[in-house]
Amino acid sequence: MKAIDKWPVVESYFERFSPVQQQINSYNQFLEEKIPEIVEENGFLNSSNNVDVTLSNIEITNPQISEADRTANPKLMPMDARLRNLTYSGSLFLDIKLYRKGVLQDEKRAYVGELPILVKSKKCNLYGLTAQELIESGEDPMDRGGYLIVNGSEKALITQEVLALDRILLNDDEEVVTAQVISVKGAFKGKVKITRTQDGILSVVFPSSPKKLAIVELLNALGLKKNQILDQFPKEQIIQNEILLNLDKIECLPEEEALDKIGRAVAPSQTRSYRLRRAREVIDSFLLPHIGQDSQDRQTKAYYLVAMSTKVIEKAYNLREHADKDHYANKRLELSGKLMEHLFRFAFKNFTKDLKFQIDRTISRHRKLNINTVIRPDAITEKIMFSVSTGNWIGQLTGVSKYISRDNFIAPVTDLRKVKSTLDSSRELYEARDVHGTHWGRLCPIETPDGPHCGLTKNLALMARITTDTDTTHINNVLKESVTI
Repeated sequence: MKAIDKWPVVESYFERFSPVQQQINSYNQFLEEKIPEIVEENGFLNSSNNVDVTLSNIEITNPQISEADRTANPKLMPMDARLRNLTYSGSLFLDIKLYRKGVLQDEKRAYVGELPILVKSKKCNLYGLTAQELIESGEDPMDRGGYLIVNGSEKALITQEVLALDRILLNDDEEVVTAQVISVKGAFKGKVKITRTQDGILSVVFPSSPKKLAIVELLNALGLKKNQILDQFPKEQIIQNEILLNLDKIECLPEEEALDKIGRAVAPSQTRSYRLRRAREVIDSFLLPHIGQDSQDRQTKAYYLVAMSTKVIEKAYNLREHADKDHYANKRLELSGKLMEHLFRFAFKNFTKDLKFQIDRTISRHRKLNINTVIRPDAITEKIMFSVSTGNWIGQLTGVSKYISRDNFIAPVTDLRKVKSTLDSSRELYEARDVHGTHWGRLCPIETPDGPHCGLTKNLALMARITTDTDTTHINNVLKESVTI
């Protein structure tokens, strides 16, 4: 039988899909969706001295340059940035309104900083150009883009391999079984862990919580009574027996008393009303924030904790397997857009802190308060440019950006398809370095360096593609409607 020639299929694939398109798609999503979200999260500032500031309607311009003779060039092309050692960046503009004692003092559309623009992204001046137009701009029409240009140097953002967020993972050792979830909301990331000891008692730990908090007590604080707790768990006898054991060992309390018990741990020596308020703040803000951070989300959080507890009990009786952290269903890849999102959120928060400081200083010196005197655009630009230039990122990550190699045509593509694990390369971590069955079709089993980074730095398989984040609001609404029906 004659062998089928597969190369036409491969060639047609690469005619349709760029090998670095996932980096560009991710960055486009960052520009269009994530930056406005971050501005909205931090859009209202309440400074001291009865001064309020609102930030809204952010705009990112295409890269442009102002010459020394003050003539503005409407377009800065990537080749100009390379030859003149410039940063290929767009300007950020915000609508800023400044109120004092509820009275509008000043409003302006102000320049607040610079943002590096990914080559061939939607804000790049090369976006949508034909091959002939690219040649006229001094560019190689075969260049795929997907990198930044900082001070004339081409920088690739290395894809980071991280553990999946907002996902329940089971672990066990000789004495305890645990279920943990890394819950993320905006800039906050907190680990919620439920533990079952050998005597069958379930306890929970989350940021700012008491060290030993029984699951029963937390469910009481979330509004579930004794009978309701039992009804929420599956009817299997093993699970019901475990919950009855916990209900027998741990006294069920009314909601306020359970909240007060948490309040005594997080706000000792305070009045009862303050303890109750502080306990509610801790539960709303730090317990499973990805579900929500409002009081109406407490019942949903209770159901989520019930699901985690059920999995812990099932694992204790070997009815469920522990989570394989090396399985790629439990991994996520952070592309250029996600990495820039982390960096921009950090830089923008730094900008808002600096804005508050400048306002307070202006008032203390009895100077006239206006937007021009309190804005320092370098607050955003410096933080972003430092990280992109050095590769030192948020969360103590290093080597996130690197100089692109131009030794041959394939080298820059390889840099942009590299995948780096955030695990410490100085540790042995044998299982993390091994080829896993779920790497098939996703990661290349051969392309990895020798030495300490072996198995931790990998490359995407030849025809592997990565999807970007999807807004789950519509899916959640559909699910809620189907439950109601």
